[in-house]
Amino acid sequence: MNKVDKPIKIVFFGTSDRSLPILNSLKENFNLVLCVTKSDTVVGRKKSIRETEVKKWAEQNKVELITAGSLKGTDLERTLSIIEKHKPNLGVVADFSFMIPKSIIDSFNGNIINVHFSLLPKYRGASPVQHAILNGDELTGVTFYLLNEKMDEGDILNQYEYKIDSKITSGELYSVLFKLSAEKLPQTIVNFLKGDVKPMQQDHSKSSYTISKTNPKHTFIFKEDSLINWSDGPNKIHRAVRAFNPWPIAWTYLEDLEKTDVISEKIKLKDNVNKKLKVKIFTSSIENGKLKINQLQLEGKNKADWVSFLNGYCEKSK
Repeated sequence: MNKVDKPIKIVFFGTSDRSLPILNSLKENFNLVLCVTKSDTVVGRKKSIRETEVKKWAEQNKVELITAGSLKGTDLERTLSIIEKHKPNLGVVADFSFMIPKSIIDSFNGNIINVHFSLLPKYRGASPVQHAILNGDELTGVTFYLLNEKMDEGDILNQYEYKIDSKITSGELYSVLFKLSAEKLPQTIVNFLKGDVKPMQQDHSKSSYTISKTNPKHTFIFKEDSLINWSDGPNKIHRAVRAFNPWPIAWTYLEDLEKTDVISEKIKLKDNVNKKLKVKIFTSSIENGKLKINQLQLEGKNKADWVSFLNGYCEKSK
């Protein structure tokens, strides 16, 4: 990578546990002066505290850290004050929990690069990888663009394509794209600050958004989105199983699983089984044009493979 004359000071905004390759890349190639991440959250019945992996990484690597419950009010004022203290050259955003307000964008003079996991203007919004798999796309990629106040509408600096494997899950694909981003981002930063790469306006007429089918005012994935529609057919359902893994996991009701003829082995549940129970489907494949379920989990039970499920809950085939 072609270095610039003086150390480039970077501020990173992110939440995802998949951010570590990008953080390591920024630390190795630049002066990473600050990480901004989401505040700790309380989870589960035991009310345990969950920290973001970005927080853990920053503490381990002795990089100054801001945790924020939002980027509004006193949280915003505190964040702006610390950013201004460092006088950074550039901000980098990857899978962050909050929209970046105009005041922060202005504090960088517009020099904030967002890492987006699609080939913009396709799949603007919070769940581009899931939608690429859901729609059976053969190609996706990473876009580095300059952040503005609108959702994923900023000018593009660079794009890198990636062919989608027909068996990959969204969790696996995100991991691949984060690693690709970590590899390509440093040179993009250097070229941008040297003026060797010129921002290119998106073709807004070709834009699409990752709209939730159950909450159409949002671009996130919701648990309700992952309810299987058995009329979709085996290939589309298989894509949904991949797209919703590792979260929220494709699911159905036992009675609907019993009724469908989409699966490779039609089942008849035992009389004592509660057919209203929910069942999560973690992995599947296509076998002879049918959906083969490989791993599933009944409500309140442990994960099981298909054979164990048949032995425990279904009548024997005659």
